[in-house]
Amino acid sequence: MKKVRVNTISVVAVAFVSVMIIAGSSWALDWTYNYDSVGDASGGGVYEVYRMGYAFDEQYMYFNMLTGVAQEGRAYGNATINAGDLFINVGGSLTDGYEGTGTDAQYASGKVFGLALTSHTGDMNHDLSKYGWARSGKKDDGYDWGAVTEGHLYRDAMFSTGVYEGYESHFGAKSGLNDGGTDQFGGANNAPVHIAEFGLDLGFQNDVSWTYLGGVKQTADGTNVAKDGKTKKVYEVSTAISLDALGIQGGEAIEMWWAMECGNDYGMVTAEAPQRPGNPVPEPASLLLVGLGLFGLGVLKRKHSA
Repeated sequence: MKKVRVNTISVVAVAFVSVMIIAGSSWALDWTYNYDSVGDASGGGVYEVYRMGYAFDEQYMYFNMLTGVAQEGRAYGNATINAGDLFINVGGSLTDGYEGTGTDAQYASGKVFGLALTSHTGDMNHDLSKYGWARSGKKDDGYDWGAVTEGHLYRDAMFSTGVYEGYESHFGAKSGLNDGGTDQFGGANNAPVHIAEFGLDLGFQNDVSWTYLGGVKQTADGTNVAKDGKTKKVYEVSTAISLDALGIQGGEAIEMWWAMECGNDYGMVTAEAPQRPGNPVPEPASLLLVGLGLFGLGVLKRKHSA
């Protein structure tokens, strides 16, 4: 993936309006994107992850992604390939692997959060378990699979992995793909997909928008995404996460991963959280309320003086 910094207005600006309204931020956000290789998804464009990106302000980390997978997933025979959740590691890396195996495994580094990009409950890998390629789905993975709610952030999250456990071997060494190491269940695909267990529900963060854009493609240098009608069904996913909920003070390494249930493609982006000011500047709406309050106190004072 190629990391590129882009001003908010320069790329598909209209689609970002929703996320700006959600968190009350301004247009002065500085976006950074990682662009994934087009055509590297097993099964074609409907499984592609085109890019993942982030931006910060004093209160939020903003997330943006382009993918061929819709929020409702994709029908496969009489099963559904579901959209995954957002894996967030603060202070560590998925590529450091696990300590322990199976459901006793824990991530070796960092504090792991999961942001639910859909609402779901029950074993999300169950539908695909009968297919021969769904190697990790052939048996119960042992997770509790508690219910999660779209837009909520979960602390101490453990993720299921893509059920297409042959992803890396399918493309071979020439692809240069690295999805994070060895799966704790012994397969090849370690891309985190669904929140399967968690320690604490940190509550609603922001709405998650999935906006249909039509066809897109990357330019040769990977610095832009432009509509051209050649690619089927591309969706832009946007949301924002409270820095306080993530425990961000400034300077922390942040790693984000996303993959659909089948694990046919995945995206990853790394960030360094900016230093947060000790006394955040009040938002314009807050300043207005303060001003009205002071005006009201002045009126009362004059009335009492009279």
